Amino acid sequence: MVCPVHPKHITAIETDAAFVGHNRDNMPLTVPIAHDFICPWCWVGLFQAKRLAKELGIQFDWRGYELFPEELEWPDYVAHEPPANKPPTLSRLDFLLHLESIEIPKIDRPKKQRTHNAHEAVEYAKTEGVADELVEAIYRAYWEEGLEINDPKVLKKIAKPIVDDLDDMLKAIEKKKFAHLITGFDDDAHKKGVYNVPTFFIGSERLAEQPYGVLRKAITSVLEDDRWSSIYAGLDFPKVDRDRPYVYICMVATIDGKTVSGDREDCVIDLGSKVDHKLMRRIEESSDAVLIGAQTLRATSKDWNPRPDKRFVLSNSGNLPMKSAFLSEGAPYVVTNDVSHIIVIQGVKLIRVGKEEVDMKELLRRMKTGLGIDRLLVLGGSEVNAQLLAEDLVDELFVTIAPKVKLGRDVPTYAGGEPLPQDELLNFRLVEQHTVANEVFLRYRRERKK
Repeated sequence: MVCPVHPKHITAIETDAAFVGHNRDNMPLTVPIAHDFICPWCWVGLFQAKRLAKELGIQFDWRGYELFPEELEWPDYVAHEPPANKPPTLSRLDFLLHLESIEIPKIDRPKKQRTHNAHEAVEYAKTEGVADELVEAIYRAYWEEGLEINDPKVLKKIAKPIVDDLDDMLKAIEKKKFAHLITGFDDDAHKKGVYNVPTFFIGSERLAEQPYGVLRKAITSVLEDDRWSSIYAGLDFPKVDRDRPYVYICMVATIDGKTVSGDREDCVIDLGSKVDHKLMRRIEESSDAVLIGAQTLRATSKDWNPRPDKRFVLSNSGNLPMKSAFLSEGAPYVVTNDVSHIIVIQGVKLIRVGKEEVDMKELLRRMKTGLGIDRLLVLGGSEVNAQLLAEDLVDELFVTIAPKVKLGRDVPTYAGGEPLPQDELLNFRLVEQHTVANEVFLRYRRERKK
């Protein structure tokens, strides 16, 4: 059985804008549900909603959709007996009931039960903040006790332990005070994009008659998008008067600190989630330039084109993916030492700084004084990070902790290099921390003695 059970002509879908929005001000996500008490699918939806609320901390807005409004003729349906030799099969509803471990009580219930008054009562209960309680009570009264839930006297009895002002609720029912909030099938419901109940409005999706797993996945996706939306938004950095840019490193690492998922040459796009990738782009947008090591660039997608036009890659060998977007777009620079034999392609500028190794302090000075770079984002790898940290040239660290473990004695970590003496450890202060699903996003700022 699919609800509604009386299809008529289908009109164009018109989405109710009130359904698709959700609160981003640290309030629980509210998911509207189009439902009707007499629909067996909605009986399942009641328990799905209770479970979702408990597991994910969300709220629900119960929207009344009458399957059989008073003006709609309610025909008698003739039950068709299957052929005697046909083996029994489960209906879609039976499958969902088995999947959700829910049963429909085997009792006699009113025939042709209208529901408008029950929805009026729920709308009144919303004014007292007890809609969830009354919704469940009405469902149980109909499905478990077989009560006439459209009878105001019965509704008063059901609502007695829940609603404070029962007389006011009855007046609202009598005057149909909330009729404009209750939608009838078919045409009015179809105009709002509701063809079946229950329909869960989750983000921009309408999910009707779905298993719990589908609903949970959709809600989790919305929650994740909502939770990361403000992370690192409008990044602000201290203004420091000196001859080098403000330097910050951004990397994703496993729980055991590794920054690769395969070998050094393999792309590591799989280490962080989609949220991590989006936040990486957000951090890129905050910088005037990016700096990366040659090995890391070789292991990065050739399509990666960072937001800042000014981009620098460190290389002593010249083994670089010259056709990559990193070097073919924007204003790319190859940074090397004084003795390397590197030839770059047209459009790429070569910077030599340092005799046998790149002089990081001098490089940063040139970036600041010669190119006007105030904020420099460093994206690894491990040895580049180590050189900057060893010379105390890093102001902030961004690190995403991926919920994975790599292991390995010689696997790159957030920073390699030679170990610092115990009394020369670099101290950083935690500035931000965020959790989205199983990932942790951390931001640290260097604490220097004044």
